Amino acid sequence: MKRYISLALICLPSIGLFAQSVDKATGINGIILGVNQSDFGDDLFLITGDEPAYQEAPSLQFTLKRKIRLGIRDASYLGSNFRKFGKYQASNITMQFYEGKLFKVQWTFRNKQALTETYNYLLDTYADKFGASKEEVFDDFRQVEWQGGKKYVQVFMDTESDVTLVFEDVKVAKKVQKILAKSK
Repeated sequence: MKRYISLALICLPSIGLFAQSVDKATGINGIILGVNQSDFGDDLFLITGDEPAYQEAPSLQFTLKRKIRLGIRDASYLGSNFRKFGKYQASNITMQFYEGKLFKVQWTFRNKQALTETYNYLLDTYADKFGASKEEVFDDFRQVEWQGGKKYVQVFMDTESDVTLVFEDVKVAKKVQKILAKSK
């Protein structure tokens, strides 16, 4: 028994050696934070607030147009690159830019027949990359987060509708939140 405990104590620290810190991640699925908005070319649809969904919701339209005035842009990625994760395909990719630089990207998977399978695949993939993280389980959703000082990754599953993967620059996101809070 003592030998097994000693072996476990020796092996446990080495598990972390194979996982990289989330802060050292250069990108996820080919998308690198901090790149220029123009790098996505015609594959990027910049949301203006004039779309029908925003015209039907004036408060959302006001909020979005305020963000645009402050240098914060929301966009949908329309291209086919960056969508495939193993055998799973993201339905939507949304991006946020501040002063023309990407600071947040979100992939959404909507295959209802494979929600749990997609969630587990992403969870395993990023646990292998960034190390173990505590999973939070609620009535209708589950999530796992890897929080670094510079970058943040989250895998989230709404058990009724979709799986979401978020990759974000923590410092820029905090700056954007402060700018938004000041501009109210």
